[in-house]
Amino acid sequence: MKYQPSLPEHNDNVSHEQPVREFFLILGGLAALAAIAFWLLGLMVDIGVDNLSPETEARINNAFATKWEKEKPFAPEKRAMLQKMADELKQCAGLPYPVTVYFTESEMPNAAVFPGGNIVVFSGLLGKVQSKNGLAFVLAHEFSHLKNRDHLRAMGRSVLLATMSAMLTGSQSDMTQVFIPLNKMTMAKHSQGREMQADNKALHILNCYYGHAGGATEFFEAMQNDPRSRDDGYSHYFATHPQLQERIDNIGRLIRQNGFKLGPVTPLEKQG
Repeated sequence: MKYQPSLPEHNDNVSHEQPVREFFLILGGLAALAAIAFWLLGLMVDIGVDNLSPETEARINNAFATKWEKEKPFAPEKRAMLQKMADELKQCAGLPYPVTVYFTESEMPNAAVFPGGNIVVFSGLLGKVQSKNGLAFVLAHEFSHLKNRDHLRAMGRSVLLATMSAMLTGSQSDMTQVFIPLNKMTMAKHSQGREMQADNKALHILNCYYGHAGGATEFFEAMQNDPRSRDDGYSHYFATHPQLQERIDNIGRLIRQNGFKLGPVTPLEKQG
């Protein structure tokens, strides 16, 4: 019988494990746990913000009240126009504290809210809206964020994200680059939901102010033609705002559901 050399069936010197596969399994498990933990902690932030007393909110606002007062005044006549509109919208918004509008030079067509009852309008916004109604909806949207305390929710979640990343991976660890995008996706989904809620509230404020909802989608329609606002389909999952067409469609649906009318809009004076 001729001898046929062969390898043994079991060789203790050869590993059958797949370290790369196991690495990604462990990494995926840790990422999932981190996302769940961040979601739960974010939920606690929302509960805490919802239960803030007016006195506590006032103390938080007072801590930030002077930040924008130190800014150099820009286009005082336009700021006065914006402040007048905000003062008139405030009653429909139902805010229990005064709101101060600041106007700053920036090509960014946007507005933002900050603690302290501050709304900052960037000059690029006036280049996008063509009517007072369209501008009023944007301000009403920011009023809605203040009313819903979304600025405080965002602050709390940002602190959580930084703290969790540092605790899990170390502030200088390369692993931070893995966990932060995953947690930002969770933040983005939460923020998109809050944006939709603010659009809904803003629509009611606009209808209360003008008696109709004309101009509600004006800003979003203008932004659709802006190359800077185009979405590549992937970044949408990390964006803090829903897609423009989605918001336009949602506002149209809400107008129909609430039985709001679409009346004529008042052109916005584009003074120097």
